[in-house]
Amino acid sequence: MVLFYCERFSKLTVKEGTYRTMRHNRAAYITWGILMALSLPAYAADVQDADSAVTTKDVVVTATRTEAEVKTVPQTVEVITAEDIEKLGATDVYSALRLADNIQIMNTSTGFGHRISMRGMASNSALILINGQRTAIEDTSTTQNLLALDRLNVHTIERIEIVRGAASAQYGSDALSGVINIITKKSSGEPSVTMGVATGTTNISNYYHIDLGKQGKFSSTFDMNFSKDRQWTEHEVSALPVKNLEGPKQSYNFSGTYELGENKNLNLDLGYYKDKLTGDWSHKEYNLGAWGGIVRLEDAKLETERRDASLSLTGKNDKDDYMVRTFYSKLNKFRFLPYTALAKEYGETNNYSIWGIEGKNSHKINGDHTLTYGTEYDRYSVDGVNFGTSGTDGKDVSTYAAYVQDEWLIGDKWVIIPAVRYDHHSQFGSKTTPHIGATYFLNDNNRFKANWGEGYKAPSVSELYMDYTHMGVLTLGNPDLKPEESKNWDISYEGEWGKTFGKLTYFHNDIENMISTHTVGSGRSGWSQYYNIDGTTKTHGVELTLGRKLSDRWDTKLTSNWTSASNKSASAEASAHGVDGIADNITTLQLTYDDHKTTGWNATIWEQWVNNYYESDTNKAYTYQTFNFVVNRKFNEKTRLFAGVDNVFNKKIDAIYLDGRIWRTGVEITF
Repeated sequence: MVLFYCERFSKLTVKEGTYRTMRHNRAAYITWGILMALSLPAYAADVQDADSAVTTKDVVVTATRTEAEVKTVPQTVEVITAEDIEKLGATDVYSALRLADNIQIMNTSTGFGHRISMRGMASNSALILINGQRTAIEDTSTTQNLLALDRLNVHTIERIEIVRGAASAQYGSDALSGVINIITKKSSGEPSVTMGVATGTTNISNYYHIDLGKQGKFSSTFDMNFSKDRQWTEHEVSALPVKNLEGPKQSYNFSGTYELGENKNLNLDLGYYKDKLTGDWSHKEYNLGAWGGIVRLEDAKLETERRDASLSLTGKNDKDDYMVRTFYSKLNKFRFLPYTALAKEYGETNNYSIWGIEGKNSHKINGDHTLTYGTEYDRYSVDGVNFGTSGTDGKDVSTYAAYVQDEWLIGDKWVIIPAVRYDHHSQFGSKTTPHIGATYFLNDNNRFKANWGEGYKAPSVSELYMDYTHMGVLTLGNPDLKPEESKNWDISYEGEWGKTFGKLTYFHNDIENMISTHTVGSGRSGWSQYYNIDGTTKTHGVELTLGRKLSDRWDTKLTSNWTSASNKSASAEASAHGVDGIADNITTLQLTYDDHKTTGWNATIWEQWVNNYYESDTNKAYTYQTFNFVVNRKFNEKTRLFAGVDNVFNKKIDAIYLDGRIWRTGVEITF
C-alpha cells in the first residue's frame, strides 16, 4: 500500500535526518544564526523547481517491516548507503555512523568497545540487527552493544537503516530508543573481485569482496577481512592507566541465493569472526583496599569467537511478500583480567547463544490496505563465570511472539500505520506493545508526521541469574526483575523547497522500571544486586536539519540536536546536567563536494560542536568542537583512493575519552 501511495507522489524522496536539541545557550544562538542565513535563500528559490532538490529514493524495511520510501514512513528514519560509507572513508561501522542523526558514539572507560546513544538513552536501549535478525552479544546493562558493531566488517554493508523511537511493536524487546539494522551485500549477478587496504591511527586492514556472480540458479558472495587494532590511546581510570586493546581480527562472510522459482528464493548466510586482543598495561602494584587489596596490573587479554548461520525462504507475488527463517548465533568470549592478586592468574569465560525461527507475510488487501503479520520464537542462553566460579551451570530464557500491522491509505493525504505485538517471556510472562504512526501530506513536498508507541526491554539472562565476583565485589541477579517499559511520542515537519530541504522533530520518552544495581544485605561489603529503579527516566528534545544544494557540485547540511535527560537515580549534579555521557547539544555543519565524474573527486568537511557533555566521575560538563575532513580520488570506475582526518586540531579530553587526532587512508580496486 505504501508503494502504491508513493506512485501518486512519484518525485524523489528526501533522505531524512534528525537533530538533537535542548537548552538555550551559546551553541543555540550560533545554530539559529546559521539556520536563518541558510533558510532565507530557500524562500527566494523557485519552489516549483523540485527536480533540482537534494533528494533520494531510499527504501526502508526496518520501520514497518515492509518496503516503503523514507518520505512516506511515519517514523523518524535514516538510510546510510554503501555510497555514503565510501564517501566518508569509513574503515569500521562506527566511522560509517559518524554523521548519523542524533546518534552519539564515544569510547569507553575500559579501553575497548564504544557507547552508542540514540536520543540521549543508554547503549543497551537500542536494538542492533544484522539483516533483520538478532545475534549473540554480551547481555548485562554495562556490556550490551558495546562491542556489537566492532565485530562487523563495514565493507560487507549495502546500507544501514536507522529508526529512532520505540519499535517494540515491530521487533519486541530492546528497541526502546530505536533500531540499527545492518543490511549486507548480495550478489549483483556479475562476477567481480574487490580488494582494499587501509591504515590509520586506530588500525590497519585488508579486505576482499568476491562476487561469484550467477551460475545457473545460484548466486553468491564471499567476504574476508583481516585487520589489526593498534594501541593508540591511554586514559587514567581511578588512578589506573588504561590503554585500549590491540591485536588481530579476522572475519569471513558467505551469502548465497538459490532460485526455486519466479520471485521465490532459498537464502543461506554464514559468518565467522575471531579476535585476539591484548592491552600493554603498566606492570605496577596498586592498593585497591576493600576491592581486592594489593593487586598488580598485567597485560589484559580478550579473545572472542562468533559463528552465525541463517537459512531463509523468501517469496513474492501480486498479493503477498513472505519470509520464513531460522537462525543461530554463538559467541565464545575469554577475558584475562588486567590485574592479579598476589600474582595469581585469573581468566573468565562466558558463552552466549541465540536460536530463533520466524515467519512473516505482507498481504495487499486492496489499494488502500497492506496487512503485515508474523510470529517469532527465540531462545537466548548464557553459560560461564557469570553464574558462579565453576562456570558450569548455564541459564536461558525464551520468547514467542505474534504481531500484526496495517498500512492504511486514506485518500491522497494520509498514511496511517497501526501495529500491535504480543510477546510471552519465559520469566516474567506476557507483554503487549502498541504503536501508531501517521503521515499527512500537505502537498508533494511538505508533510507532517506523528508517532506514539510503547517499548520494552526484557531483563537479560545475566541480570536475572548472575552470581559473579569481580575485584572482591559480588553481583547477584534478580529473578523478580520486571521489564523496562517506555512510552514514546514524536511529531515532525519536513519538506523540500527547490534546492533546500529540512526537518524539525520534537520527541519525548518516559521510561519506567529501569534496571540497575544497588548494594543490598547487611554486614557484607560489596554485595550488589540488580533491581528496578522506582521512578521514571525522561528524555526529550528537538532534532533539526537544514540542507541546501548550492550547485551541481556543492551541497551543505546543518544538523542540531538538543537533548534533555533526567534520571531519578542520578545525583543532584547529574540531574542538573542530564545523564552521564549525554551532551545537551550537538551541532554539525558539513560541506560536500562531488564532481560526479567517473574520474574525479569528492570530499566532505564538517565542524562539530558538542555542548555540556556531562561526566559523572568528575561532576563536570565539557564543551568542545572538532574539525574533520575526508577526500576520495576516483581514478576510474574501479579504483579509488581515500584519506581523512577526524579532530584535525587534536582536541583531547581524558575525562570523556576524547582521544585527539585520528587519521586514515586506503585504496580500493575492483576487477
